[in-house]
Amino acid sequence: MARIVATPSSGDWFIGGLVAYHAEMKFDLLGVEPGRVVTARAAEQMAEGVRRLLRADVGLSTTGVACPETEEGLPVGSVFVGVADRGDVQSHRLRLEGDPDAIRQQAVDFAITRLGGDFPILMGK
Repeated sequence: MARIVATPSSGDWFIGGLVAYHAEMKFDLLGVEPGRVVTARAAEQMAEGVRRLLRADVGLSTTGVACPETEEGLPVGSVFVGVADRGDVQSHRLRLEGDPDAIRQQAVDFAITRLGGDFPILMGK
């Protein structure tokens, strides 16, 4: 979120964000079906959940494995990005490389590009 709000005039279009790190928060707050949370379906449900909670036009989510060991049977670098846009919900599966910080950074970069806007500060232009 810090990278988004660093964009000039972000207050004109950015409503807010939510960090639901623990699986129970994803289930209880965002409406993710109980079970595995590093999946395309979970990313879609997270995006729709945050869109609904914030009453936003678009919801964006990421869920994945950035830690140094596998999680839910998926290797490090497995990331799903969800985008919910007024009823149209989709997800993207990524296989990223690097240390945990690099994986998180790449996931954020990809997620922001899914918004379709021009964010010069965010994209390093």
